[in-house]
Amino acid sequence: METGADIIALWPRWMNSAGAMLRMNALVRSRCAKCGTLLRVELEDIVARHGPGYSLFDRLERCRMVACIGSTFYVASRTYGRDWAALLRDPALVESFDTLAPTRTALDLLPAAASSAGAAAAEPRPHV
Repeated sequence: METGADIIALWPRWMNSAGAMLRMNALVRSRCAKCGTLLRVELEDIVARHGPGYSLFDRLERCRMVACIGSTFYVASRTYGRDWAALLRDPALVESFDTLAPTRTALDLLPAAASSAGAAAAEPRPHV
């Protein structure tokens, strides 16, 4: 019987390097395993720092969310409306992220931001 470790994932060629993803205008995000924050990734910056052959597979970085101590991994999509693929090949990494926090974006902050903005508008402002 085959296990997950016995199955070799076939990845599209455009995912092999940051340079190839940049040429294809692919979308890349970083996702924190602890807080769930999803952030845009600028492939131009990655290629400038590491070169066009740099692979994003199994690359972990510190989360950029203030006060979070989690690690981020990369996800990629060919274009808007397509599925996102986690750029993880190492079975140990995949297994360690089995219990991920729900994905969070700025849209998750809108109701809180709208209610706090309304409360701030109702508060009197001191004269300067």
